[in-house]
Amino acid sequence: MKIYTLVAILIFVALQGCATKHYGRQGQLTAYEKETMTCREIDLEMAKVRGFIDHVNKESEFSGKDVLAILGDLGIGNSLEKSAAIESANNRLDLLRDLKSSKKCAGTPS
Repeated sequence: MKIYTLVAILIFVALQGCATKHYGRQGQLTAYEKETMTCREIDLEMAKVRGFIDHVNKESEFSGKDVLAILGDLGIGNSLEKSAAIESANNRLDLLRDLKSSKKCAGTPS
C-alpha cells in the first residue's frame, strides 16, 4: 500500500512540473547592440519584443495545463513565470526606447 502511495505522489509531482508554463526571457541590451544598432534595427527589435509580449499573453490563457498547475501549486508558478517574462520584455522595450531617443531616430518612441 505504501508503494502505491509513493508512486502516486511521484507521478503527481512529475505531472505538476510539466504543467508549469515556460515563456523564456528577453535579454538586456548589450554594449555591442547599443553601439551598432541602426534606427531601423531598433524598430524591428521593438516589434519582436511586442510580438513576444503578445505570445506570452496568448499562451497564458487558461488551458488544460493550468488544471494540473492549480492542483500542484495553486497556479502560482504560472503566474510568476508570466510576470517574469513580461517584466523582462518591458525592460528590454524601455532600453530600446531610450536607445532610439539617444540616437535621435525619426518618430516618437513607442
